[in-house]
Amino acid sequence: MSQRPEITWQSVTGAILVSMIVSMAYPYIVLKLGMGPNMSVIAAFLGAIFLALTARGTMGQNAIQNNIIQSAATSAVSTAFMCVVAAAFGYLAMNESVDVHLTITPFQMFTWLFCSGAIGVFMSAMFRKYFVDDPEMIFADGVAAAETINVLDQGKAAGERFTTLGISAVIGMVIAFIRDGLEWIGILGLSMRYRIGFEWGVLNIGTGMLIGLNVGLSMLLGTVVVWIFSPMVVEKAGMFIVQNSVAPQYWPQVQELMNVAQLSDVQREFLYQHGGLMANYLSSSHFAIIMLWFMWPATALMIFAAMTAVALKWRSIVTMFKELRAAKAPGHERTDVSLRTIIIMTSLLTILMAFVQQVHFQMPWWQTIASVVAGFPLILVGVRVLGETNNGPVSLMANTLQAIFRAFSPSISHNLVAAGMAGNINSQGEGLMQVFKTGKLVGSTPRVLTWVQFWAVPIGAAAVAIMYPLLIARYGLGGDGLAAPTGLKLANMAVLMSKGISAFPPGALWWTVIAAVTGVVVSLAKAKLNWQWLPSAAGFGFALILPGTLNLPIALGSILGWIWMKAARESYERHYVTVASGFIGGEALIAGLLLPLLFYFGVF
Repeated sequence: MSQRPEITWQSVTGAILVSMIVSMAYPYIVLKLGMGPNMSVIAAFLGAIFLALTARGTMGQNAIQNNIIQSAATSAVSTAFMCVVAAAFGYLAMNESVDVHLTITPFQMFTWLFCSGAIGVFMSAMFRKYFVDDPEMIFADGVAAAETINVLDQGKAAGERFTTLGISAVIGMVIAFIRDGLEWIGILGLSMRYRIGFEWGVLNIGTGMLIGLNVGLSMLLGTVVVWIFSPMVVEKAGMFIVQNSVAPQYWPQVQELMNVAQLSDVQREFLYQHGGLMANYLSSSHFAIIMLWFMWPATALMIFAAMTAVALKWRSIVTMFKELRAAKAPGHERTDVSLRTIIIMTSLLTILMAFVQQVHFQMPWWQTIASVVAGFPLILVGVRVLGETNNGPVSLMANTLQAIFRAFSPSISHNLVAAGMAGNINSQGEGLMQVFKTGKLVGSTPRVLTWVQFWAVPIGAAAVAIMYPLLIARYGLGGDGLAAPTGLKLANMAVLMSKGISAFPPGALWWTVIAAVTGVVVSLAKAKLNWQWLPSAAGFGFALILPGTLNLPIALGSILGWIWMKAARESYERHYVTVASGFIGGEALIAGLLLPLLFYFGVF
């Protein structure tokens, strides 16, 4: 059966409508939680509904069109995630320990996000084959989106796959609604002081089933390490981290409150406004504190492991670049965007970005170019971590560029601008690679998907420019409003980097060096000695800074998938992708889109 063309009025219209819906809803989710679900599967559901209404006569041939819709929506929400940078600007303006009052208007936010997001699309496109063809790179959400697209397009003709997807999706929806809507179930806490526990839900279990046993157990190991060593980190470095979060003029008063047995309402309000992380310290909610220690060795481990893995496959990369440079064969359509197009578009967008940042933020043009160049290898790291763990380290890569950027400038405001640019570039790269994975399984043309993602960037940028001011005006930033923890982390990191190497908490520098060496050794051992039993550096490193409430369900999912494979391999191979996709899609649809909209309109 022949497939319909990729670009039709249905796919274009659906791409615009679905992208607008999900990207306008996304800032609320991210500002509320500090993170957001991957919307690829949600977009696939919405795309299937749209095509069922507008292309009903071609059901069974609409998968590629839905991939176009899903790709555009993924790009839009990847850009919309960067509302955290707008929140970081807001937190920086509220920070009493520094004299920085940098504001950003909606138009400035739109132009800035468009330029940086578009750079991320083209910089990432050249590495499609390197990542998508690597069997270690699972891209679980991309796989789930492809399965959802194919099953929904075939409808009942898909037989038991359709039934399996429906049942598992309903299970995900029901559990998410009971947990987040009715709040009848919460978290099975093992040590909530360090956010170690089990959050009831099946989205992360489905993720674990797709990423496999090695990565799942690596994330479990990372959580165990956090559990064991966190008390020592709090004892040795906790007060240093807390003090760095408090303005110097308020530190004596904040320190006095440590000895008060029962805080008054006035004292609690003072602690909230001026006490930084002291409130976390006094309430024994230490995860936010220990994360600022573990992030240093975790980042070093992931970066050096990923860059070593890339270096070991240099021949594949050279071959990939040769293929991108090769002239189009007569009578054959090019599948990827050419290297020439990538270089031209990236160069033009970088020049435009330098102009935008100089006009908006008085940032020298050479710093913009240096940030783009420094951010390039971070895309490789971020995509590798995403491919193995199904969690994109966007904010972590932004923090990494903040540390690198300190060598160029001690300016707090410029550091934050560079972080936002790196975050958006990485966010687009991670989204694009998930799209490429889906496209490979569905049968789409990578070149078309690249351009679709490029044209969807301004939709996400507009969503941030429009929704962020409206949301802050209604709910406020921080406190009882939108906490935006990721934005707060970016702002605090910019302040810390102004202090240079003294920003490292006690002991973190040495462990960062040890982690960097370990990352190189692990990658070499896996590649040269074939020691595949060694833990995944990406899984272990990312687990050090992710809450254990996320890591443990992923580990459980990987173990259950392994048991299923050993007990009934035929059933496993026939159903595990469909079951996992239903779990991911069902819970994401309720927790990621429906409930936030109901919360927004005051239904809950």
